[in-house]
Amino acid sequence: MICLGNRTFSGPYLAPVWTPPRRGGLYMVMVPGWRLLSFHPVHIGHASDLAYAGLLRGHDHYAEWLSLAGTEWNLYVAACEMADSSEAERRAACRELGKMQQTITIRGPSHAQL
Repeated sequence: MICLGNRTFSGPYLAPVWTPPRRGGLYMVMVPGWRLLSFHPVHIGHASDLAYAGLLRGHDHYAEWLSLAGTEWNLYVAACEMADSSEAERRAACRELGKMQQTITIRGPSHAQL
């Protein structure tokens, strides 16, 4: 789990093997940091269906993310489900979290902190 602000994200998951939920919510694309179990968010986005097939690979910035990661096996994803949320609610949450983007360090097996 990754806690950002007042949101809890499941993950991080390797992007090529991530099985996203069929719900609306936020997602965060990350690359590994220099220290063990640290990640750098490169994108925070939202979708009405996180399981949409083109969510990551169809994104305009996917090539940039791959360039930063070096390979898709260094690209990680975390998701925050927001069932029954409106697009306006997801956009507002994205803007709020976008202001917090920093390095995320995993502390212990199931907790991360900004």
